Amino acid sequence: MIDPGAIEEPPVGLKAAGLLRRLPATIIDMVVFCGVCALLAYPAGRHIDWQLAVADPAGFLNSLMDPSWIAHAAGILGLWIALWWCYFAVGWGLLGATIGKWIFGLRIVDHRGRSPIGLSRAFLRLAAYSVSSVTLGMGHLLIVLRPDRRALHDVLAGTWVVRRSKATRTSPTNGEATDADDDIDIS
Repeated sequence: MIDPGAIEEPPVGLKAAGLLRRLPATIIDMVVFCGVCALLAYPAGRHIDWQLAVADPAGFLNSLMDPSWIAHAAGILGLWIALWWCYFAVGWGLLGATIGKWIFGLRIVDHRGRSPIGLSRAFLRLAAYSVSSVTLGMGHLLIVLRPDRRALHDVLAGTWVVRRSKATRTSPTNGEATDADDDIDIS
């Protein structure tokens, strides 16, 4: 049984990511997700008379009650929900990170340090992520309140957001191997 109050250490050799890396990664993910959703919603919005919204708000609301528009909007809402689940489940479960997490050098690992975490754990994490969000973000706030830097959804799903493993790269000036992660730790 999972004890949400238990403080744990990340899997051996991994460093938990803090808010200063996780927040901008999440913002990038939301921009990508909302951008794709806007593209999907464009066809529905094309058929709306937006000038009517300003000139006659009551008439505008009546035009939104058209059954064909409602069916179209419901279909787009269904696509958004499916896209939400696919974006995060595929990102976390099959790739180990979403676009935002990848850009900021983060990945999702399970309690054994394995990444990607698999679809079942990704779906569990996403369901728990919804709980973290609907509590007015209190589940996300745990990242700064808990010493192990885990949000509620990480605790419930048995996952960690960690910095990607250190890799070596060759310095362009002297050809020596340098640590790819020796930047300032902002987490």
